[in-house]
Amino acid sequence: MSLFGRSQESKRCGAVIDIGSGSVLISIVLSDPKLETPNIIWSHREHAPLKNIDSLEQSSKAVITALFNVSMLLDSEGRKALREFSQHLKITELQCSISSPWSYTVTKTINYKDDQEFEITKSLINEFNETIATNVESDFAENNQLKKLNLATISKINMDLSANGYHVSNPEGGKATELTISQSHCVAQQTLISAIDELQEKLLPGAETKKLSFILILFAVTRELMNKTYDLCLVDVTYESTEVGVVRDGVLTYCTHTPFGSYSIAREIAEITSAPLSECFGYLHTEKPYQFFDYITQKQKSEVELVFEAYVERISDLFNETGDSLSIPNQIAVHSDLRSESLFIDLISKAANKNLKSEPKVTSISKEIISQTYKKQTTSTNFIPEDTALMLSAQFFHTEGNLLEFRHF
Repeated sequence: MSLFGRSQESKRCGAVIDIGSGSVLISIVLSDPKLETPNIIWSHREHAPLKNIDSLEQSSKAVITALFNVSMLLDSEGRKALREFSQHLKITELQCSISSPWSYTVTKTINYKDDQEFEITKSLINEFNETIATNVESDFAENNQLKKLNLATISKINMDLSANGYHVSNPEGGKATELTISQSHCVAQQTLISAIDELQEKLLPGAETKKLSFILILFAVTRELMNKTYDLCLVDVTYESTEVGVVRDGVLTYCTHTPFGSYSIAREIAEITSAPLSECFGYLHTEKPYQFFDYITQKQKSEVELVFEAYVERISDLFNETGDSLSIPNQIAVHSDLRSESLFIDLISKAANKNLKSEPKVTSISKEIISQTYKKQTTSTNFIPEDTALMLSAQFFHTEGNLLEFRHF
């Protein structure tokens, strides 16, 4: 069962937004079904202020401000770049992904068995989907912490349907003694949703809009690139958060996160070394991220090492939260800034070693996109984006990312 359905009819032009934990990325993307990769006509990333954040609410307001700023740039610089590229293209779609800690993805599964063979009908599938939706809403209603965040559903995705243990894409009319349905729900903070809706109404009225969590984009792109890997662990490292997703038998079954990312580590280092925060952030984005140890005191080095160890422990704790009784999969796909991958692949490998009996196999999903798509590209009109979130979101848009029965709200 494929998550992707590529249209061969015409080119598509859309605004692609990625709301990260500490920044907002916006771009105008052209998708030509004849090409392996999307054409990124224009893009801009707006960072929330790189400073100490006292609360999640304060950080959320900073991100909404960044979203407002990029929307104005889309209307001015973006539209100008689009006109210069082509006088005929119009933005007809809006794709918006939201990262943790602003979004949550929950997957529920129903397994139905009967001694007698039964027919799989549309009404039966709908009944199971409604039961899953009710269970998800009940779980959120009972979680006091999540209730305070004022969350609302942005999309529901029927992830998988199996009959008698086999994945099927067109089950209606078939017969089985066992039916399994998995459905993912994406929820996000209502303040962010309202800001996105306002942007769409003012700048892109009539545009087809799709909202979802970034972990689902990472899952969908990874599944397409690593289509023979059915069990794996996804790790998305952003400025203020690290999210982990567990994939079992090709289904994203469980997601969790910690509100600690690359900016968070840089703040700790700045506090210890008294170096500027931007400089400490730069330390993490080199091929030798530990080299700055040579320029600090032994006491500072010991304290910074504790910062890295604490991050490893945080990720190790996430790896223990798999949503079932099993360990995390041995295969791990990591997404972070391209220049910080050497650091985070090292830290995530250390965390995985605490949870696995065997050596983990850690893959950079950005490098997989480059090797499997961009290096095969024959046209000279495209380029490899340095912004890895842009690379993933644009690739998802290009393949249309049509998760089965994708429903947005």
